[in-house]
Amino acid sequence: MNKKVLIFLTSILIVCNSVIVTHVANATPEESIEKGTIQIKQLDNQIIDLNGEISSLNSEISQLNIKLLENKSEINKTEDKIKSTEIKIIESKKVIEKKQDILGKRLRVMYKSNLSSNPLLVILSSENFSDAISNTQAVVKIISIDKKLINDIENEKKALDLDINNLKDKKDELKTLQTSTQDSLNEIKTKKEAQQITLDKLSAEKKKVSSIIEENENSLISHSVSIIKSSASSESAIKDAISTLKSLFPQLNTSSVKNKAQDAINDGRGILKYIQETKNKHANTNKATTTSIGNTDRGSSPAKKSYTMEATAYFDGLLTASGLKPIRNASGLSTVAVDPSVIPLGSKLYIEGYGYAIAADTGSAIKNLKIDLYMNSKSECTTFGRRNVIVSLIAYPNEW
Repeated sequence: MNKKVLIFLTSILIVCNSVIVTHVANATPEESIEKGTIQIKQLDNQIIDLNGEISSLNSEISQLNIKLLENKSEINKTEDKIKSTEIKIIESKKVIEKKQDILGKRLRVMYKSNLSSNPLLVILSSENFSDAISNTQAVVKIISIDKKLINDIENEKKALDLDINNLKDKKDELKTLQTSTQDSLNEIKTKKEAQQITLDKLSAEKKKVSSIIEENENSLISHSVSIIKSSASSESAIKDAISTLKSLFPQLNTSSVKNKAQDAINDGRGILKYIQETKNKHANTNKATTTSIGNTDRGSSPAKKSYTMEATAYFDGLLTASGLKPIRNASGLSTVAVDPSVIPLGSKLYIEGYGYAIAADTGSAIKNLKIDLYMNSKSECTTFGRRNVIVSLIAYPNEW
């Protein structure tokens, strides 16, 4: 593929990704997490495909480099053979020149004596008949030898010329093959360069999306973390913050955010331990009871509002409307779907017979005084069925 076409397609892909990132950045935190997670999966798939293609191209480049080295070696061998043959030709020319000199001298002698052109003169110049026969046979033999010598010289010349021509043809073929292989190598390197540019851009886009998700996940835990870090927070507020972080933890994707949440949970537990030890020291004068988050009932947090709602159950959710993974944690914070016009998304609820929950999801059938409770299995949903429950709004999104 032409390098300009590859770079053009790369630019189109990057522009499209940039549009997606901009859209994610302008969305709400919940939408950003959901869309960002989907986009990262898409980018990961593209990066995996590109890495596979680049690996294949590297293999092709390696094979072509080997082929180039082999061709170069053959060219060198052929050039050596040409040089060797040229030396043989020089040596053969010297031999031929000697043979030609001998032949020339012999012919000059024969033609001067007219022996080759006048057989009768050979007979008449003989002393006797036997001598005439011998002289005639000698002349015939000399002429035969000369013809063979001339043929041998011509054949040697032709053989050497043929060797030179064949070697030159082979050298030209090898050079043509070398040029073709080099062109193929350059084309593959160009393709790899364009794909590497695309890979770098995709990695950069993934980093941007990851930073947006990290920012939104930080916003989800920031309030609870600030409560734990604040020296003015009450014991119950710290317990609620720990409970919230523990409930959100399975839904977090970013390692740094997970570490921050875990550190806050550990700090909160340390604070609670210190408070408990202080209470134990003053148990005789100021006895207090503490309740774990899993055993906290609705009475420990006064409800802002209470509703009687028709409840159903669902399971196997991918991502909620808030961009989080739905969970069911009977001793912590579960996920429920509500009508945002009745209960704002992000509100903390207490549901009779279900426990504490976060309003994090919506549904097309969940309107007005209806609520959908997330369960861990289809059988739990079937067992729960449809029933009326009392839903207490414990805290609005910005209050916990």
